[in-house]
Amino acid sequence: MNRQPTVSVVVPVYNEIELVDASVRAIDRFLGGQELDYEIIIIESGSTDGSAAACDRLAETLPAVAVIHETLRNGLGSALRQGYAAATKDLVWLVTVDIPFPLEALCDALPLIVECDCVLSYRSEDHRGMLRRIQSWGYNALVKTVLGLPMRTVNSAFKLYRRSVLTAIPLKSNGWFLDAEVLYWVARRGYRFREIAVPLLEREAGTSKIGLSDIVWILLELIKFRWSLMRNAPDPGIEVARHDRS
Repeated sequence: MNRQPTVSVVVPVYNEIELVDASVRAIDRFLGGQELDYEIIIIESGSTDGSAAACDRLAETLPAVAVIHETLRNGLGSALRQGYAAATKDLVWLVTVDIPFPLEALCDALPLIVECDCVLSYRSEDHRGMLRRIQSWGYNALVKTVLGLPMRTVNSAFKLYRRSVLTAIPLKSNGWFLDAEVLYWVARRGYRFREIAVPLLEREAGTSKIGLSDIVWILLELIKFRWSLMRNAPDPGIEVARHDRS
């Protein structure tokens, strides 16, 4: 890219009244300070705590913000797929309202994506409890093994994609498995990626929306996804030559 890239930020929201206003304003303030052409697309998924009205007020106040309302909570993947489809800029950046990484990580990623198709991340710091870290390690190991992914980690939060990548790959998951689904197709189709170290920040308010039932559904989706790959087409292997780690 010879010009400054443009950025669509996708922000999924479900019952985040404690965080949504401050978080979206922080994202808007940060991007405004970078002198980027950007848009912030909020996907609000049937919140019951006043988040929907808060999102509408943000759209009325901040020119770069738009809101898409799902009538029901259909899952994180459903929200992200709608956000990705609605994005209009060169690059797509997922930021959840708990802002689990320093926004400044974008400044590290933008120079790299000039020569690749997406910039992924791995955690340079993780201060969660031992159980959470073990669960995360186990999930990553399982998904990488089952799908043969070359990425260092599957669920580190910072991810920046060219929009053309997201519009070209077949995404179906309505749940948390969508991240792994995207990475499978990135690797399978030989898209170039870079990986950067980004610290994990714990949320300061509200509660995480992922629970035991979500973990079970993620595992079921993984099994279903792998089975569909085996049934529908032979898998000659994933191309891994077109990536580089920072």
